[in-house]
Amino acid sequence: MLHNLFPSPVYDVELSLDTKPMASYCLDLKKKSNNILKSNVGGWQSSPLDKEPLPLKALFKSIVNHANKFNEVLGFKNPLRLGNSWININGYRDYNIEHIHPGAALSGVYYIKSNSNSGNLRFLHPTKDLMSYDWSGLSWKEPNEYNSLTWWFAPIENKLFLFPSWLRHYVDPNLNKEEERISISFNLICSS
Repeated sequence: MLHNLFPSPVYDVELSLDTKPMASYCLDLKKKSNNILKSNVGGWQSSPLDKEPLPLKALFKSIVNHANKFNEVLGFKNPLRLGNSWININGYRDYNIEHIHPGAALSGVYYIKSNSNSGNLRFLHPTKDLMSYDWSGLSWKEPNEYNSLTWWFAPIENKLFLFPSWLRHYVDPNLNKEEERISISFNLICSS
């Protein structure tokens, strides 16, 4: 019998939202606002969004809806609600360094505009440092969730990813010279 102890769950779902008004809103805000430096190297990151802007209202509703579906599996006692959110716009060679989101239950990202060359979302195994030391010389038939130090997901327009806030992650550089990657990142907290 195989027991999957202490898994690191990642939830993803493709939404069917109109991304054009969201992209316009994000690009307009970029013109009017300063860049905030958090995990971004190059690119532009907004300040936390104060309210639910009309172009993002349907997205925020979908985020909370799917977070609470994910919560059914995770088993938090209270429902989840949106804590904070911000916009990321990454041009050619821009990326986000390895980080976590302390103080939240779940975190996530939604891709408004992206393509296959705009930088993968990468997650690191929670025991990566030990695994890389103890399993460094071993050969694998093929990578899987048990033996991989990292796991990646392609950025797909209209795709939502949710994950535990403690799960280390980063975003590869955008290698598309013509198009920016536009995403909304966010944190969810338990309602009291």
